[in-house]
This record gives sequence, structure tokens and C-alpha cells, in this order.
Amino acid sequence: MAWAIYNSQVPLILEGRFLLSGTVIGTIMTIDNFFGVIFQPLIGAWSDNTRTRMGRRMPWIAIGLPICAILFSIVPLQQTLVTFMAAIIGFNLIMALWRSPVISLMPDVTPAPLRSEANGIINMMGGVGSIIAFFVGGILSDIREDKFYAFFMASIFML
Repeated sequence: MAWAIYNSQVPLILEGRFLLSGTVIGTIMTIDNFFGVIFQPLIGAWSDNTRTRMGRRMPWIAIGLPICAILFSIVPLQQTLVTFMAAIIGFNLIMALWRSPVISLMPDVTPAPLRSEANGIINMMGGVGSIIAFFVGGILSDIREDKFYAFFMASIFML
């Protein structure tokens, strides 16, 4: 849900509020891919070797998810390009730090014969989240000019 809101609303904010060109907006929108390629494999390997009472993955998720939700909810409230960029860079960085552990959690807790079905449920829920994001988030983004409610809805669902 967060990615659907992010990918649909951030370009609109960058264009409407900050009057950026399509080329600059496209460049900014690749930040998540850049962080994903660099940090997700490293953090995935690190979480494989994490040993705590909470398990291998949960410390990453328990710390990263709430920080990510807060950063995501403040993204549309930023009125200068510098603070907007700081919020989206922070969101993308923190998201990259807990994304691999959350993806790796399912195989850790699901018996091997059920993993295919579990993966299907995860993918279906991602689709449901995207549908909610586009329909409800689209309506919520029109309530306020800054699109805060759409981002806030995704943050609540994230938590």
C-alpha cells in the first residue's frame, strides 16, 4: 500500500508543489531502487546472522517499521524541496533496512510444504493493499491539497 501511494502521489507533489521537470522527478523516483540494490542484500545477510530473543528478523521490523510509518506520514507535509527530499530519502533508506527481513520472515516461520500457498497469500494481500491505496487513497488524496490523508492511511495500515 505504501509503495502504491508513494509511486502515485510523490510525482504529483514534485510536479505540482515544487514545479520539477519530468526528468528530475524520474531521477528522484529511482531513489528507492538505488537503496534497494545497495542495502537490501546487505541487510538481508545481516539479518540472517542476527540472533536475539525476538528472533532474526523481528528486531529489524520492530525498529524499522514504526520509523518508516512516521517518515511516510510526514512526507506530504514538507513545504520545501530540501525537507521533502530529506523525508523521502529517510523513508526509502529505512524501508530498505527492514524490507529484506520482512520478506525473509515468511520462510522462517512457515513449514516448507506450505510456503507456496503462504507466498500466494502474501502476493494477494499486496494486490488488495494496492487496490485500497488506489481507490481509497485516491479519494483521500483529494481531501487536502497536500495529500496528507492518503499517506497517513498507508502509515496506519503499515503499523
